[in-house]
Amino acid sequence: MKSKAEIRQNVINLLKNFDIDEKKRQTGEILTDLTQSKIWQKSHKIALYMPMTMEFDLRKLFDSSVKNDKMKKKEILIPKTLSNHQMIFVKYDSADLERSDFGMLEPKNCQEEIPDLIVVPGLAWNEVGFRIGFGGGYYDRYLSHFSGATVSVAYDFQRIDFVNEAHDKAVQQVFTGRK
Repeated sequence: MKSKAEIRQNVINLLKNFDIDEKKRQTGEILTDLTQSKIWQKSHKIALYMPMTMEFDLRKLFDSSVKNDKMKKKEILIPKTLSNHQMIFVKYDSADLERSDFGMLEPKNCQEEIPDLIVVPGLAWNEVGFRIGFGGGYYDRYLSHFSGATVSVAYDFQRIDFVNEAHDKAVQQVFTGRK
């Protein structure tokens, strides 16, 4: 079985070379499934991540947060990294963003909010919801003390068989592209 590092690099390569039309198709299907799900419908404070170019594109959820019925009464939160590989979630405000040391957009504000639902990023997920992320451990640390709902969104090739490690935290549901 491949190591996490090998899986991580393989999936990064697949993401970088993913066909644009197929990516758009799967993204649309997955976001529709997510926003129509019971877990989404009953959540009010939803933590999203600011996607890097190759990651699953959540921008439609940010763009539609004001005008879309699926987003009514939803407050969008995004992560802010802190020292010691810790993070908090802060209310999303497109006018209050800055680049972190990692080059990611994150809020300048430090007013912590607690989400009902976290859309957890990653590179690969196994059948029971464990994931391989980018290796920083921020989400696993946060999830170890989080009692709300967790989901992830993944393209069909990001479902991979691997054995999780003891410190890994599974998400409750992975929304994946249909074949």
